[in-house]
This record gives sequence, C-alpha cells and structure tokens, in this order.
Amino acid sequence: MLYDTSFDHAGADVPRFDRGVLWALRILAVIAVIAASANAQLPGAPVLQNAWATPGTVASLNVAGGGGATLYAAAFSWTPGFGSMQVSGGAGFTNGFGGGSRGAYGVRIAAPFGGASSLVGFGVFAGIGGGPARTTSTTVSCTVVLPSCAVITPIGGRSGIITFDSTTNTTVIPIGASVGWRQSFGGSRGLSLFASPAFVYYGGGTTSGGLMRVAFGIDAGVAANIGITGGIEVGGTRPQAIGGPSGTVYGLGASYSFGAR
Repeated sequence: MLYDTSFDHAGADVPRFDRGVLWALRILAVIAVIAASANAQLPGAPVLQNAWATPGTVASLNVAGGGGATLYAAAFSWTPGFGSMQVSGGAGFTNGFGGGSRGAYGVRIAAPFGGASSLVGFGVFAGIGGGPARTTSTTVSCTVVLPSCAVITPIGGRSGIITFDSTTNTTVIPIGASVGWRQSFGGSRGLSLFASPAFVYYGGGTTSGGLMRVAFGIDAGVAANIGITGGIEVGGTRPQAIGGPSGTVYGLGASYSFGAR
C-alpha cells in the first residue's frame, strides 16, 4: 500500500502520512512563536509581535538599536494550556532617549485568533513599558531680543541667560494587531514572516503624544527548542531629546522554549 496505517488511541485507522502532516503542523506551531513570543514592550525595542501562541514558557536574550537608543534585555513569555492568550515581560538597559544609560522594563498581553495548524494567522496585543525619567537642562545666552529670551532680557537687548528643561518619556504603550505566515521545512525547522502595525503612545515626559508605527519580523526555528528572530520598526518619529523613536528601530533575539515539544 502507498500509505501504511496504524491504530490510534481512538480506535480508528489513521494513515501514517496524515499523522506525519499533523505532527509537522504541531511542530511548526511551536517554532513559529519561539523567538518573537518572548518579546515584551521595552522602550527602544521594536514592537515585534507574531500572530500565534503555543502553550508553554519561552525565554530570550535581545538587542535593539536605531531610532535614538540602544537596548540590551532579557525577556520571557508564558501561554496557558488553552493557548488563547500570551503574557510577555522583560527588563534590561537602554542607552539613548536623551542621553545616559538607565533601566527599562515592559509587559505585553497578546490574543491570537485562528487555528493552531493554519498557515496564516492574526491577533491583537497591548503593552506598557518604561523606565526612570531623565531631565536634560540646556542653558542659552541671550544677546538679542528674541521670543525665547523675552521673559528675561531687559529692554534694549542687554544679554541674559535662560535655561530650558527637557524630560524624556517614561511610559510606552503600544496597541495593535499582528498578521503572519509560516511554513515548515521538515523536522523541527520552519520560518514565519509577520507584520505588527500599532499605535504607540509615549507619555510621562515634557511632551506626550502618539505615533503610528509598523514592525516587520521574521522568526526562524533552528531546532525544536531554539529560535532566532529579527525585525525592524518604521513609522512616525519624535525628537530624541523628549524620548521616542527618531527613525528606524531594529531588533535581534535568540530564544529557548522550555519543556518537551
């Protein structure tokens, strides 16, 4: 026979070929989320969110840069057995957003929609992250009558001094959606491409406001429990002095999935 059969636990004959396809899809469902699933909402990191969630715990190490900041962080994710919700968290150090190094932290909740074995998926997510505030003072010597110096420059244009304070943001809140495609290459290897557009609110500093940003990512499962993710985020910008991305942000991470898969 072309397809040998075996007797499964339900007492029905199931073609081994079909069972192999089902197991391949299950493995793919794991490796497609191994890397990005540990991504949390950390200031300075792209908002990478894949469209699937597989029950279990994943940990990762991440580096991000561009947009006025550099970030080094560790993150984790947990998905309960029913697989309809994913909680991610992380912490690290960021350099930028007004100068100097400081701690950063973040959490995110994602809800995937679609079948566990589907090749195309989508979901929604929201998060919050931040770090200690940082205030930068700039002193300007006013030698002429200018609008910025009018409050302290005497009539006649005699020189004066004025100091401007600028506080970087301490809170980042993204709300968005994700859509992804995945493909198995046999065994424990697979690939997933995804996009995650989001509205990102930056608050807690001198100037608060929101931006539309979109991230594009790729997940690669290199082994049953190991994954690599990479991606970029583009969209609206904010001045670096008040916090927020001033351009394209990129990220790279390596992750490990605990437990047998």
